[in-house]
Order: sequence, then C-alpha cells, then structure tokens
Amino acid sequence: MPRFVESHGDRQCSGSLEQLTFQCAPPKMHANQVVRYNPTPPYKGAPGYKCSVYYYWWRYLKLSPDYHKTCEHGGIGACAQLYHDFGNLYEMGFPKWWDQRWHLFAEPPAAAIADDDTVFDDCADIVTIKVDRSRGPEAIKRSLDALHLQIHYPERSTVQPRSAAQYPVFTRPILMTLHRQLQVYKLKTRFADVPDAQIADWAGIIVNNKLDGMTERQLVSAGISTDRLHAHMRRAKNRVVQRDFRMACSLIANVAKGVFPKSDTR
Repeated sequence: MPRFVESHGDRQCSGSLEQLTFQCAPPKMHANQVVRYNPTPPYKGAPGYKCSVYYYWWRYLKLSPDYHKTCEHGGIGACAQLYHDFGNLYEMGFPKWWDQRWHLFAEPPAAAIADDDTVFDDCADIVTIKVDRSRGPEAIKRSLDALHLQIHYPERSTVQPRSAAQYPVFTRPILMTLHRQLQVYKLKTRFADVPDAQIADWAGIIVNNKLDGMTERQLVSAGISTDRLHAHMRRAKNRVVQRDFRMACSLIANVAKGVFPKSDTR
C-alpha cells in the first residue's frame, strides 16, 4: 500500500507484533534500530531520539503552561482531554514516554492488501483485502481509496492519502528550525533582560555579515567605519529572534490543542 509518509515506510515494533508506519521518521531509540530514512538532524551531533518531530512534539508540549497546570492537578484542567492520551510528561524522560505513547502517532492502515507480495499485473484479477472495522468508516474509506489507486492506477501510486494517525503531524517539519525556535524561547524566557542580539549569538543564529557587499575586514582595510555594519547585523538578529519567539509561542499554544507543528504567526 503506498504511504504518504515522509519517512518512506519507517517502521517500528515496540511491544507489538504488528509493524506500524509513521507519518514522519520515528526517533531512533537504539543503535540497532533500523530506520530507512534519516531526516536532517536538528543540530550537529544530535542523538537519534532527537532526530524526529515526535521528540519536539513532546518537548514543546512540556512548555505549555496550561498542560503543566493540568498535570499538576492530576489531569483536571484546560488540557484534560489531551492529558488522557499524553499523560504526565514531567514524570519521565522522552525515551520512556515514547515507549508508552508511540501508538498515538502510528499509521495503521484501516484497509490493506492481505498478501504483501501481491504484484499488480494483467493476471491479478482477484485481490484479497483486510479491513479493520474498528477504525471507523472515514479511515476505511481513505485506505480503500488509496488501494484503488494502487491497483488500477499504479502510475499514480505516489499519491499519498491523508494521515490516519490519532495525532497526525500538521505540516512537514524542519527539525533545525524547531530546535532553533525552541532554544530562542528558552533563552528569552530565562534571560528576559538580555538584548535579542545577544540571544541570537547564544542560539548560534547567523545573519548576513556584509554591508554593501563588503565584510568587516574589507571595511576596515578600506578605512570605512563598521558601525553601520554592526547596526545592520543587530537589527537582523533582533528580527530573527523576535520572529522565532513569536512562532515558538504559537507552536506551544497549538500543541496544547493536540496540533503540531503549527504556527499561526510569522
């Protein structure tokens, strides 16, 4: 069955005999875990478990004030419904939480071909399909529509159906961006009085270091003041930090509603 998955069929078996597909690459929790698609790491040297949007889903949700209060009150509060699924994030690290909650993001098909080795050609007149009725009519219809394309229009088999996961990924994630925005949010909330340009330096944000096509060294060599260049770089750093902070706040607000990564601002 063709997948719409970014991970191109990444599968994980965690306490289950059934291998499930994920919409995006799952975290690599063990050195011997087979991952068919490795996304670009959020930063150089990042451990495997952080190389997944699902890690950042967990990490951003931990920053939600509403979710934190709900956990403090044993599941009673603004995020009570979400708490029922995600549990108390603050009682365990990500590896343990993922081992218990990976099924929230799994992509089990509601309808699938019974024989994985089926080849669609002129001789394949009869195809046996398995249907999971517990998934509900909408999920079954989506899976059957995908199978219809696969069987009758194999040239269009790359068309990807919508996610059937309980919590689908909202949009294609860029882990480096999610990581940078997370760092900016943490730094700005911890050091509220520090200038944004300094926050940018701490977060490793790099901006254009040229003025009229000239670097600082070239300006100095030409006897031109570097004040305008430094002011230009400060303004650029300020813009990046302020934008990243706004987007991080929006990501946190939406993840507390069960949607990630979604930002309502720019």
